[in-house]
Amino acid sequence: MAGISLELVPINGETKDAMYIWYPAKRVLFSGDFFYSSWPNLYAIRGSEYRDVQSWISGLNQMLKEKPEKLVPGHTRPITDKAEVMDRLTNYRDAVQYVFNKTIEGMNKGMTPDELVEYVKLPQKYADKDYLRNYYGNIQWAVRSIFAGTLGWFDGNPTHLFSLPVKAEAERMATLAGGKAKLEQATLDALKNKDYQWAAQLADQLIVLEPSTGKPKLMKAEALEGLAKHLLTATGRNYYLTCAQELRKAAEKHSVK
Repeated sequence: MAGISLELVPINGETKDAMYIWYPAKRVLFSGDFFYSSWPNLYAIRGSEYRDVQSWISGLNQMLKEKPEKLVPGHTRPITDKAEVMDRLTNYRDAVQYVFNKTIEGMNKGMTPDELVEYVKLPQKYADKDYLRNYYGNIQWAVRSIFAGTLGWFDGNPTHLFSLPVKAEAERMATLAGGKAKLEQATLDALKNKDYQWAAQLADQLIVLEPSTGKPKLMKAEALEGLAKHLLTATGRNYYLTCAQELRKAAEKHSVK
């Protein structure tokens, strides 16, 4: 069209039918969602099939072989300095490769997903780069996805082969706490101390025990809103806030009744 020749190059990444566009005459690379100025969304919390991280890395290698001089991401601003283009693509590829390799290393040591997210940390030379921060994707989610995509749902802990039913566990937690009233007070204390993750987990137990009561939902909503304030990753922050809104609406319905 208009005398412009473009190459549409299929590669596997965010989806199996993804591609990048190469404009050889001007050495411009349109990377789609394979590169943008954030840690990539190697796992979508809304749910999707496994995004093959090794294929994603291969796609970045293929882009680097083009030796682009300008880079136009699917999101965020274009990069027009040739040296910066190659530097960013290289660091992007290397950082993703590091996370993949380190996750596999931990898995071979018998680590569970919860242990792996503590074990796998970006080296400072990558963590200091603004375009590799967790603005959109999140490294912890990538680690969990690599585990699940490689080994499946079972984390290797035999306790989790046949866990207690959710309600039975909540009842035993309440008994352990000294009753539902004390469990509720522990949740309120956690909120007061801004221990929002613990507050959310305690509120979950109360919601299971009292599904038709509004107060536990309001406590969890407050905890999620607190968590959202401190989360850089936009997708996770939005998910926290959306769920908090839904909990508040559900609590209103119970109060009307």
